[in-house]
Amino acid sequence: MYKNAVMLKPCGSPFQHPYQRGKRLNKQPGFRVHARNDGGEKGFTLIELLVVVLIIGILSAVALPQYTKVVEKSRAAQALAVLNSLAQAQQSYYMANGQYASRFDELDVELPWRGTEKWYTGATDTRSNGEWSLQILYDGSYKAIYIGRLTGKYKGGGFGYFLSDKDVLYETESVTCLERTLSGVVFNAAEGAYCRQVLGGTFKATQGGTRQYVLP
Repeated sequence: MYKNAVMLKPCGSPFQHPYQRGKRLNKQPGFRVHARNDGGEKGFTLIELLVVVLIIGILSAVALPQYTKVVEKSRAAQALAVLNSLAQAQQSYYMANGQYASRFDELDVELPWRGTEKWYTGATDTRSNGEWSLQILYDGSYKAIYIGRLTGKYKGGGFGYFLSDKDVLYETESVTCLERTLSGVVFNAAEGAYCRQVLGGTFKATQGGTRQYVLP
């Protein structure tokens, strides 16, 4: 009588959403709360995501200071290139005239900087570009060229090229890293934060309103 009848097999609840058929929902407390098919595809747990975020935070904390140092060293290298060009121009002027120049206009060098913002208030002549101040000091036996930071985290830091040997604390015809403490743009960061920690200088003395560091 029922020889040709077709047997029907249950294929899920008639009220089950068609996209949920063939899948099971993992609802174990503290574990994944998403649908997972029988193929074994897995997602991330909350703990796993927190571990990833923690690792990224640690790497950022380690890498950011190093990145800052690299950027500051690059800026310092550019400033030193300008300072060394001026120092060479001063030496050429001295060979031709028997004395150093007191103003930039006397030197055979082109300076695109037109500002006059001073890093050191006692300088004889100043050219600035908003970020750096380039200066000549011509005061009796004291002669030097400065380039100092006017902005940024290390504002008040800079470099000096001394042309006079009156004071034994100054190494003449060499570049010294400086952190200004008075008479100009004061260095407000921690002592040695620029010259020692960023540029690897060695403290030498405090003189002329600056902390002086010998560069490696």
